[in-house]
Amino acid sequence: MGIKDTIISSMNELGKARKPFLFFVDYKGEHGQVIPLDELDAEEIRYQFNNQTNSDKPAESVQPLLHSQPLAFATYQQKFDRVMHQIQKGNTYLLNLTVSTPITLEGTLSDVFHASKAKYKLWIKDQLVCFSPETFVQIKENRIYSFPMKGTIDASLPQAEEQLLQDEKETAEHYTIVDLIRNDLNRVAKKVQVDRFRYLDKLKTSKGELWQMSSQISGDLQQGWQDRLGHILSELLPAGSITGSPKEKTVQIIEEVEGYARNYYTGVCGLFTGDALDTAVMIRFIEQQGQQLYYKSGGGITFGSEAQKEYAEIMQKIYIPL
Repeated sequence: MGIKDTIISSMNELGKARKPFLFFVDYKGEHGQVIPLDELDAEEIRYQFNNQTNSDKPAESVQPLLHSQPLAFATYQQKFDRVMHQIQKGNTYLLNLTVSTPITLEGTLSDVFHASKAKYKLWIKDQLVCFSPETFVQIKENRIYSFPMKGTIDASLPQAEEQLLQDEKETAEHYTIVDLIRNDLNRVAKKVQVDRFRYLDKLKTSKGELWQMSSQISGDLQQGWQDRLGHILSELLPAGSITGSPKEKTVQIIEEVEGYARNYYTGVCGLFTGDALDTAVMIRFIEQQGQQLYYKSGGGITFGSEAQKEYAEIMQKIYIPL
């Protein structure tokens, strides 16, 4: 049995037993851990998902400061041009292009975990810290919900909300991702519908405030979904919002263009409570490789994208939400 099959079967077994667990899987859903909550060591792994946490430590007084060494624009332009070539050939309509940026940090990854404000936070000792605003899926009362997040703007700009909602490129990108997620949910659920379309949330960051655009999509699951939880999640991975459309071909192009390993970045982490599931896409992410830290960030590329604007967006996303 491969690692992926082991993860799926572990989720299914714990789900069938209604035993609470934490899990995290990498971008491809091929590596990860599934850990019963009663076996979780807070000295090794800490989580805070909405109001549920295994960390009783108060917020740190340390405010970690982040300094980045950005990828040269010319290097990004080369990757961008290769993506645009694939779009022009009709091989992809939306591709989430990401980069890995070396950073230095005044403070530790643990400091970032405690100081950052986010819906979902995960710290794995000497490996990574994630502080994600994006829900992957939630399951409660036999219904599955997804909240794809696509579209960002600096909130300090004049009429920023209207600018974002009226931006043709951002609108096209959002329509595409909503359609993709709706199709994904149709693989595991019935009566799939868009409940809320293009609503805005304000995020406070170490670089100022951002508006972020999301939609809500949901569908019905059969009773006993807990027994096949691993298979449900496996059907939905990798997350549509951090790959693109059409998903299979776009994932292939990402492999060819990005030139680095995403690893757990853009993977999924989550908490099963025994009767409900809450999961996040692992974006807003710092990874430790030896003594070096890397901040991984990205943005969606469509036919209407401009390299300079996309580059500015991925640099803008290198922040700690405080």
